[in-house]
Amino acid sequence: MLLAIALSLPLFLPSGDPPIRVKLSDDVFARGERARVRVKATQNGYLLVLRADAQGRIRVLFPLEPTDAAAIRAGKELEVRGRGDRDAFTVDDGEGSGKILAAIFAEPFRTDAFARGGHWDYRALALADSGGAADTEATLLALVQQMAGGTYDYDIATYTVTNQPRYRRAPMWGWGGWGGRWGGWYGPRCYRCGWW
Repeated sequence: MLLAIALSLPLFLPSGDPPIRVKLSDDVFARGERARVRVKATQNGYLLVLRADAQGRIRVLFPLEPTDAAAIRAGKELEVRGRGDRDAFTVDDGEGSGKILAAIFAEPFRTDAFARGGHWDYRALALADSGGAADTEATLLALVQQMAGGTYDYDIATYTVTNQPRYRRAPMWGWGGWGGRWGGWYGPRCYRCGWW
């Protein structure tokens, strides 16, 4: 009897990985720099990635258009790409903090209220924050809730925009992996040489 219980125990232990994870190429940027975004989920589903910049403007990073395929597979890392296969976004914020929210839902997100002519309607996204909420995380979560209409999993990454070079760190994109929060994402970079 005890052997049967012991053998079934690993089936109920959590894997330790969060349902969804979002990573940025750095957490401190200067205006004009390009930011890379990667997402990894432990389950199949549909992905939505939103960005609220330091001024509170909301943009959809993924999918590029509301009608684009947004299904992702469990365990596969996805790099969010911008238009023209560019990095996810260019930092155009003033000084302050921005947030990237990645959400996964079992069904396609309902985007009709936020789409117009097959494109994202940024006026509708701005109206979703018509209360002028100071808490951008709450605003992003409210938007996702409207599009999901059910239970979803999410992760948030915060970045800072600064003009103070001494506070900036050099990312080493690709070292490490999905280990700890600081696990290998930073390393030496030659700014003068232009290599990572």
